Amino acid sequence: MKRAKRALILSATAAVASGFTSSSRRYASAPSSPVVSSRSSSFVSSTVSPDEVVDTVPLTSNPSLNLTPEGYGFSSTIDRILSSQKGTGYYSAKSTDSVVDVMSGINDSESNSDVALVFDADDDSLLGIFTDADYIRLATERAATRSEEESATFMAAPIVNFVTPAESLICVDGENTASQAVAIMTTNNVRHTVIVDECGPDFTYAGPGSKVEGVISMQSLLSVIQGDERLSYEKLSKKFPGLSDKPIEQMREEMKSRANSLANNEETAKKDIIRTVTAALGVGSVVLFASHNSWLSSHAELTMIGIFVLGYIGIIFEEVFEFNKAAVALLMSTGLWVTYADFYGGSTGLASDGVLDQLKDQLAEVSDICFFLLAASAIVEVVDAHQGFKVVTNLITTKSKKGLFWVIGFLTFFLSAILNNLTVTIVMVSLLRKLIPSDDDRRLFGAMVVVAANAGGVWTPIGDVTTTMLWINNQLSTIPTVTQLLLPSVVCLVASLAF
Repeated sequence: MKRAKRALILSATAAVASGFTSSSRRYASAPSSPVVSSRSSSFVSSTVSPDEVVDTVPLTSNPSLNLTPEGYGFSSTIDRILSSQKGTGYYSAKSTDSVVDVMSGINDSESNSDVALVFDADDDSLLGIFTDADYIRLATERAATRSEEESATFMAAPIVNFVTPAESLICVDGENTASQAVAIMTTNNVRHTVIVDECGPDFTYAGPGSKVEGVISMQSLLSVIQGDERLSYEKLSKKFPGLSDKPIEQMREEMKSRANSLANNEETAKKDIIRTVTAALGVGSVVLFASHNSWLSSHAELTMIGIFVLGYIGIIFEEVFEFNKAAVALLMSTGLWVTYADFYGGSTGLASDGVLDQLKDQLAEVSDICFFLLAASAIVEVVDAHQGFKVVTNLITTKSKKGLFWVIGFLTFFLSAILNNLTVTIVMVSLLRKLIPSDDDRRLFGAMVVVAANAGGVWTPIGDVTTTMLWINNQLSTIPTVTQLLLPSVVCLVASLAF
């Protein structure tokens, strides 16, 4: 079984080496066999069974054909890669250190590390490694807590509770090559490997008797490999200047082939036609406006209707056209105002003072809403950052989806009456991200939140921007608004939830 696993790692080594083909294999025929042996940069035959003893053969029959020198690129030793990175590659932590202290140490570490090795506080034996995967597991458990106090205990807990144990570590020694290390990490689905003076069976940690020398990541390995291969290619290009055009030509051919394959796709062809027609309409509209064509003056109303219809079509079919609906809305509104100011009502091509005053009033109203939304969004983010929504989510204990639907509906209804329907909508949508994991269910709940917020914002003066502005200008009073609109608002909410 161990031989089979080692053979699997050897096969993966060959796959890695072939995936990062050096320039020497592109431009010189260097025959070689496909699989790397476990402790050298030589190759073994892939047709041999894992249980058979095989003989190794040289990397190439002619070593002079190898562009990258031995000891560099894929044949770099782990010791060389470790020395090329800053520090040991890990933050050293004790088993008694808290999670927050270890995370702070990783961030402040001068070794530019993103992992921590945790050692026993008494005998300094290696207990495990703490990586980003371990932190994600910790964060998931922490998010499932019901109170802020319980959540805080996770960050104060000993780091040893959340590490990947030492017996599960994947190790290499200084004599392994870069290609072997990449294959070992790929086979075992890890992104960090511990460097020790002696590995256990199948590249596992051998125990306290094995000395830890450092930690390397997949990124560090590939950075060294790519740097060596690129440097070797630059040297070859200087010696043979005509060779430097071949990769560019090859890239151009690949781009042409990819473009042709996309052009043969029916969906891509349809999208290209739609985009071409849209671009032609846009260019034609700009030319028509810039030329101050007399047709616009005589058909200004028809032009405005056409701009409005085309704009809404672009917004509705945003996913089909792959347009940004905000950009489409801005273009639509700009076209409408330009047509209204310069061509409507017998205008001579210049906006009148009356039109400019109307534009100022409209911009003021839109600015009020935009600034309101910015302030509301900032408040929501501050509350969320301090886990303020947990007060609400902890009170929702129902396990039924239907019950949750009604609870959120009525909660949104009454909150929008005392706050504001826009603010409450933002808050409740933020809550839905935490309460509803399914995208389809979240869309249904989101539609219900919009309906409930609008229904709740109607029956109080402060529940909606419009009623608030009317209330400020003494256009409505509080008591009649509440008494006359409460019942219709409740009927609207209940009918929507029941439907």
